[in-house]
Amino acid sequence: MAKLFDLDDEWQTWVQSRPKCIQELASKIPPNLLYRLKSSNHRVFIYSYLENGTLIVVVSGQYNYIAFERRVFGINPDDLEECDLPREDEILGSADIDPEELHDFVMNAKQN
Repeated sequence: MAKLFDLDDEWQTWVQSRPKCIQELASKIPPNLLYRLKSSNHRVFIYSYLENGTLIVVVSGQYNYIAFERRVFGINPDDLEECDLPREDEILGSADIDPEELHDFVMNAKQN
């Protein structure tokens, strides 16, 4: 499993100041680990905890080979599993394609 950084006392203080639902979520899914989003197979890290029990995660070119980087909201914690860092020989990065342009390209290709 990949530990991205250490959690400090400031983190613990912040967690204790949050609503119970956030405390439980932060305890179950700490922000210092790398996760695999089971539904898409992307490696992600935690961006935010939401009071409805879901998460916002970041899909980054630092850990994936992707068309564009993004934050994804509404992620069910059960759709995440801890994972390792990418292999040394793995291609990584983001093409930084504009999501709207990508959508238009795909829709145009479907019409042809």
